[in-house]
Amino acid sequence: MTNLIQRIVAALILIPVFLALVHWGGVAGLFLPAIVIGVLAQSEFYRMFPRIWSRPSSKAALVAGALIISGLGQMARGRLSPDTLLAFFFMILMVLLAISILSGNEEDRTGGFPLILTGVVYIPTGVGMILLLRGLPGGEGFVIYLLGLTWIVDILGYVVGKTFGRKKLSPALSPKKTWEGALAGVVGGVAWGLFVHRFFLPAISMQETVFISLLISGWGQVGDLCESAFKRAAGKKDSGSIIPGHGGVLDRIDSLLFNAVALYGILALFEGYSSRVWL
Repeated sequence: MTNLIQRIVAALILIPVFLALVHWGGVAGLFLPAIVIGVLAQSEFYRMFPRIWSRPSSKAALVAGALIISGLGQMARGRLSPDTLLAFFFMILMVLLAISILSGNEEDRTGGFPLILTGVVYIPTGVGMILLLRGLPGGEGFVIYLLGLTWIVDILGYVVGKTFGRKKLSPALSPKKTWEGALAGVVGGVAWGLFVHRFFLPAISMQETVFISLLISGWGQVGDLCESAFKRAAGKKDSGSIIPGHGGVLDRIDSLLFNAVALYGILALFEGYSSRVWL
């Protein structure tokens, strides 16, 4: 009960702040918060593995992550073309590879690079996609829809799973998650999409909204399980303790990272949306 109360209090504080930034701040207002959230989550990811965190390349990776989010933010504001961003992204990865190899000891020069690379691609990309979504025509609606869906799926999964859950979803990765909670989250996500369709997704048909909501409601839970796998490998219960009742920043955005990439990908590939580019 104490944990649930802490979750509710934290949500009542954080949700209005995020919504205010999305509404009044636009991409510019979200820019610095996105970098801070990305760096905090990425540092939590590396701290779960002390051997990785002790390497100079992990600190370089935090800088790389901040640069990637910055690049995506500049693209969302129409100040960076996709081609330039792609070149920038691969340059960062090559420099990070060099730092990781040259700063490693003789025994294990490249052994930690896969985790370093995972942290750079997995977290900054997901955070930066929220900036890209906000920069789209109707972007405020897309981001609010995304945040609401992610929160609803998480809350219903937690409450229904804890109250009625019997069948474990993935005992090896996350013993507390259940199929009942997962299905409740999907139903809640689709219901949210139907409820807000008229207000936040007017340019997308009702049928497409149902499909997108169904897909993202399930996909975000895959993201949650992936983070659970990392925590299980590291022997950690939470990625951090910065948010009372919720754990770390990464614990709160693990589903959102997957959902943001999925939503932007769907809109770009199937709905014809693209970020502004000033030529």
